Amino acid sequence: MPAAAQAPLVTGLAVYEVGLDPSKSDGLGAIAGTMTATLERDCDTWITEAELDAEIAGPDGMSLPLRVVSSHRETSESLTFDVTTTLADTVVERASGAATLAADSVSVALTEPEKRDLILPGKVLFPVAMLEAAIAAAKAGETFREFRTYDGSDGGEEAWTVSALITSVRAGSENEDDALFAAGLGFEDMARWRMGLSYFAPRSGGEQTPAFSTSMVVYENGFAQAAVYDLGDLAMSLTLSEFSPIPPRPCP
Repeated sequence: MPAAAQAPLVTGLAVYEVGLDPSKSDGLGAIAGTMTATLERDCDTWITEAELDAEIAGPDGMSLPLRVVSSHRETSESLTFDVTTTLADTVVERASGAATLAADSVSVALTEPEKRDLILPGKVLFPVAMLEAAIAAAKAGETFREFRTYDGSDGGEEAWTVSALITSVRAGSENEDDALFAAGLGFEDMARWRMGLSYFAPRSGGEQTPAFSTSMVVYENGFAQAAVYDLGDLAMSLTLSEFSPIPPRPCP
């Protein structure tokens, strides 16, 4: 659960430019597009919306449109989610439903891709709670932490195991443009860490290669300026181009 004494996460709208990370460019010509993400708080509910629109181009010049749209409403005990991934106008992932936490499991009621009830054993964190827990670990000086998280991805049937590697980032060591962007938002004096998150599916059978991973610099208020999403065969870089704060809605 989120740490009660922790500073609240910053809420707002972020726009990222999407490109091909040069560390994994073999066999691809380019990736270009944008991702828009919002994090809002309505009293005790976190509302997360994200939309990725990109074109994946091969070395032969042919391109495929990629679109990922997700919506989450999270409280300390429940999560409603809707996730759709479309590649070349074909739906490759669809999941919609609701999840409820118990002491040692999470109950899932799926409505898409089909109506189905699941109970996934073990303690899990929902996405915002995991971010808060990772920041709390970083502030405590930890360099490694393992979580189990549920966000409705992968058809809504899995709780992922997440390994987090945490490294402190010294002020002034970032890219100059990134530092100026953060300073413009008043974040220049905040603690931040580079976090590498590797996601493993339970059905991997002990496989040590993650299904996917992300790397980003995370500020103590949850602000993430840039990120790399490594999907195995390709890696996408996200560069922040716009951020507009959205004040939380107070409880009545």
